[in-house]
Amino acid sequence: MLYSMTGFGSELVTVEVSGMGRVCLAIEIKTINSRFFEAVCKLPNVLSALEVKLINVLQKKLLRGRVYLTVKFGEDNEAFENLEPSLKNVQAYLLAAKTISDAHGISSELTVRDLFMLPNIFVSSKTALNEEHEQLIISLVDRVAAKVMQTRAEEGTTLRKDFNTRFGVCRTSVVRIKGLFETIMVNLKLAVDEKLVQYQADPSDQLKIQLDDLYSTLNKSDIHEEITRFNSHLTAVEALLAHEQIEKGKRLDFILQELLRETNTIMAKCTNYDISSVGVDIKVELEKAREQVQNII
Repeated sequence: MLYSMTGFGSELVTVEVSGMGRVCLAIEIKTINSRFFEAVCKLPNVLSALEVKLINVLQKKLLRGRVYLTVKFGEDNEAFENLEPSLKNVQAYLLAAKTISDAHGISSELTVRDLFMLPNIFVSSKTALNEEHEQLIISLVDRVAAKVMQTRAEEGTTLRKDFNTRFGVCRTSVVRIKGLFETIMVNLKLAVDEKLVQYQADPSDQLKIQLDDLYSTLNKSDIHEEITRFNSHLTAVEALLAHEQIEKGKRLDFILQELLRETNTIMAKCTNYDISSVGVDIKVELEKAREQVQNII
């Protein structure tokens, strides 16, 4: 099975925390393609100490790609964070107001409504996480990461169908190249035989040069080895796509590089127009496949 690096998962959960009440968490994970594993976490301050552990969980589950994890507390949250008035700040504001009033003779009183408009009137009290709390958060994030892998697998199925189509075109095209190549080789050998008969009848320097040129063209145009390697690489791709291992992207990329190299060599050694045209078709399919491979785990 193929897994795309693009995926998404989210969950809004409310669970009971022993001795603390309800905790409502909105967890969202989004992944995009990247050469390596990278994680960006946006967590409430009370959960910041869990960042390294959560990244380890994500890396183990998601393997590769750029991962964006966002965790927020919902409105129904009763645990971990509570909003309380800062009586110290309120007292400081009242004292400052009295000082200004006494210094300038301004008769004014602060109301509760006025205080609500001032900064730092409320503070968030945080509850220290214990091992039970940590395991709860980690298990929830792990559950959402599993959902991400499901969406990755669904997109991977679509990519697998696309690869099958493109590599099928490549295999058909290389069969066509092999047929064209065999026809060219037959014609070249006939030309060599004909020139050899002429040279045996008249061993002139000009015929010797022409015969040597034909031998050279015959040797340089031989792409049998490249065709064999191209087919072996295609077989390797098919075996890799069918393998149970999850991480396939980098291996597929390397094999595609080899397929492109063999195609370039075929086009360079055999300059026949028909073979070059088919070679271009193969390169187009391989380049499209390479674009898709960049999004494979």
